[in-house]
Formats: sequence, structure tokens, C-alpha cells
Amino acid sequence: MKTIKNTFTSTISHQPLYILMLLMVIFIGCSTKEYNEQTSGGVKDYWTCTMHPQVHKDGPDACPICGMDLIKKVVEDLAEKSDMEGMLTLTSNKQVLANVSTIKIKIERLSKELSAYSYLDFVEQNRKTIPAKFNGRIEKLFVNKTGDYVKKGEALFEIYSPDLVQAQNDYLIALSSNNNHSLGLIESSIKKLELLGLTSNQIEDIKHSGQASLTLTYYSPVSGTVIEKKVQEGMYVNEGIAIYELADLSTLWNIAEINESDLSAIKLGSKVKLKLKAYPGEEFAGKVTFIYPVINPQTRTVKVRSEFSSLNGKLKPQMYGETIFYSDAGLGLAIPADAIIFSGNRNVVWVKTSDGMFEARTVLIGEKYGDNYQILSGLNAGDEIAASGGFLIDSESQLKTGMSTGHQHGDELNPTEQQKSSSDSMEGMNMPK
Repeated sequence: MKTIKNTFTSTISHQPLYILMLLMVIFIGCSTKEYNEQTSGGVKDYWTCTMHPQVHKDGPDACPICGMDLIKKVVEDLAEKSDMEGMLTLTSNKQVLANVSTIKIKIERLSKELSAYSYLDFVEQNRKTIPAKFNGRIEKLFVNKTGDYVKKGEALFEIYSPDLVQAQNDYLIALSSNNNHSLGLIESSIKKLELLGLTSNQIEDIKHSGQASLTLTYYSPVSGTVIEKKVQEGMYVNEGIAIYELADLSTLWNIAEINESDLSAIKLGSKVKLKLKAYPGEEFAGKVTFIYPVINPQTRTVKVRSEFSSLNGKLKPQMYGETIFYSDAGLGLAIPADAIIFSGNRNVVWVKTSDGMFEARTVLIGEKYGDNYQILSGLNAGDEIAASGGFLIDSESQLKTGMSTGHQHGDELNPTEQQKSSSDSMEGMNMPK
């Protein structure tokens, strides 16, 4: 009985030690199992910053860049994950949740419309000034209103001028001369009368009448509409002063100002449409005739000139309107602007390569046509791209790889080097912990 009692007493006294040893064996076994699952089964843990996903730590810590607490991230092991460098796999559920829609790109005609405010103006070479070619006094105005239409050869005004009287007398004297120089004098006197504005019929009348007229009628040398009358009856005029301003209004210039960035879309000879507030719902056709050589340094715009028929006076100078330019670049590839991720150094489009797998492609973009960008290189006809949700795909890629799309394909620092570089650049700064 004593022996049994001693054995029972010994067992009771060592019971805590046995329990402790049993717990240690269980803990070590579980830890080994968990370690094996993490290293060979498929997942491993690391800690990263939500603001700087390129930061990787093996355990809890603070971000060396911003000082925020790192969060735990579980990623699939390299041995079993299907994502390759520059590629990302999304399940059907993830595509639906991320609102990812895809389209197949194809060759299409690239054209766009560009609108700009404009105004109508006179054609410069169709504006004529009728000046006084001699000193004198206006006796009568035959065209006395602004806006009157004048035909070439129509009487404009009657004038008294001592210069004209003297030129007529010189001509009559030359006609009456019978010397060897009379022929030269006649020709020079006729030329002087022509330069003063007399017509051949008026000169013939002087020759047949044999006497000088005190007043002469001045006839219009051009056709056009009077846009300005500068004299009144009875006024004295000096040689060189403008009497009338005439313009041919059958053709008008349309002046539009476009942004410097849109200049490449404007071509000489291209067709344009004009909409005017005076005629709602109507469009007038014209063509680009000149692109001004100087850009306005304040507004960064350039003037573009096009020509329009006035349609018998329906279109008038100084009318305001809207000019629509048409640009046609022929056939090419174009994708929605929302499908392009502008990352600074390069422009990225996510291309679907197989079921649920997307690949980041660098593309070179050209002109913008409406809501689409022209693709110069990086994509081919028939490629299926993420038309929407590309930013969410890019964000998912950054979270998985720890770097932005623009830093993939091994062309930049790896995450460890980036972390070291970021830490070095922040050295000496007091960051919050």
C-alpha cells in the first residue's frame, strides 16, 4: 500500500510538467504544418503600405516613406500563381464586379469635326478706294448714299478743277500745233488726261468741241458696293484724298480662330460648314483658303480663313457664326479614350489574351477623333481590349506586383531597390510613426 501511494503521489506532483510538455508538442506540430503550407502549399504573407504598394516587409512595421502602419497582404505563391510578368488574371466574377467590358478593335475611317467661333469680313483684294487725282470742288454727287451698288463706268461725281482745265488746254494747244514735235505733245497730253481719270470718250469730246470744259464728270473705274462715302456736295478736295470706299461683296472671307493644338487637323482646300445666328437651321458651304502664319501669343490660337459666296447679299460682313472644320485621316485603328491609361512615361492598354487573362501593352497614340484616340503602334486589328474598367485592372496589377504598370517588364528598380531608394531620399526628414 505504501508503494502504490508513493507512485500515485509522484504522478500527481508531476502532472503540470506532463501537461506543459504535451502542449509544446501540439504547438510545434501545428506550427510546422502551417509553415509547410505557407512555404510549399501556396500562400505566403508580407506587409505593405496602402499608399506605397512597392514597400514590402516580412513583418509588421511602419512605412519608411509616409510612416503609416503596414497592413498584412496574402498573395499566391510564384510556383502556383497563373499571373505572369505584365499580365493579370481576372475571374468572371471579378470582371463583373470591376465592370470590365471588352471590345475588338478594327480598322475604320478616322474623321472628326472641329468647331470654332468666326466672323465674316470683306475680301481684302476686293476693296477699292477711289481717290481724288486732282485738286478741286465737288459740284454734284451722282452716288450719294452708302450701300449703293456702282457699276464700272457709272458716273460718280461732277467736279470743277483748275488742274483739269489746264490739262484740257494743253491738249488743245498740242492739237493746233503744226511743228515736228506736235505728235509727241499730243500723245503726252492725252496720257496726262488719262492719268487724271478722263475716259477715251471724254478726250474725244474735247477734241471735237475744240474747247475745255469747266466741270467734268468722273466715272467709276471699278464695280462694287459703296461701303463708305467721305465727301459731300460743295466740298473742296485735295489730290490723294479718298472720296469713296467700294467693295465687291459677291465673295466674303470667314475668319475663325482655332487652338494651337488643333492646327494639324486643318488642311488647305478642305471643306467647311458655316452656321450663322441670323439663319438658324441653315448651313453654308465653303473651303479653307489660308492659314495665318502667326499664332496669337496671348490666346495660343491661330486664324484660319475660308471663303464663302455671299449668295446675292444674304451673307454680310461682320456677321458672327460657328465654323465647322472636317478632318479626314483615312483608315486606321482607334480605341476609346477610357481604354488608355496615361501613366506619364507611357500609355498602357490592357489586352485580353485568353479567358480572364489581360496583358499590359504600351501604345503610341495619335490624334483624338471624338471620344477615340488613333493608335499608331502597339495594337493590331482584331485585338480584344478592356474598353472600360482598365483602371481597376491596373490597380489590381499594382496591388499584386507592388509596382505601377509603367514599372513592369523589368525596366525599372525592383521593389527592394525602390524601397531603399525611397528610404534614402527621405533620409533626414522627420516622418510620423
